[in-house]
Amino acid sequence: MPRLLLSLSILALLTACATPQQRCIREGSATQNRLVKEITETEANIARGYAIHRQTVPETIFHTCRRVRDGTVVGYYPCPETYYRTIETPVAIEVSEERKKLTGLKDALPGAQRRAEEATAQCRIQFPD
Repeated sequence: MPRLLLSLSILALLTACATPQQRCIREGSATQNRLVKEITETEANIARGYAIHRQTVPETIFHTCRRVRDGTVVGYYPCPETYYRTIETPVAIEVSEERKKLTGLKDALPGAQRRAEEATAQCRIQFPD
């Protein structure tokens, strides 16, 4: 199963299984989680000296399938199967700009954490277990 499809399926399954309280907390923490992810990625970019651009591209492979009727092969036909793969490409960055970006992200994080904590408390009141 293609990796992207598997990831989306798992995400849909986890979303369907989440309680209203869990969904509320996840939504309330979204900004904080995004900031933490961006901080981690920016720190990695600075450490490497370049960013990594990720692109998912389809790749179709053609197989030959058999047409069977009443247990007898009556013909063949092409049957394509599409897989998805991720291509990573290095991208030049301006390290000084990345450091400024990192400072801004880190400055924004405490406010996002406070709002996430407030949202979590409100979600626990609104949707008790």
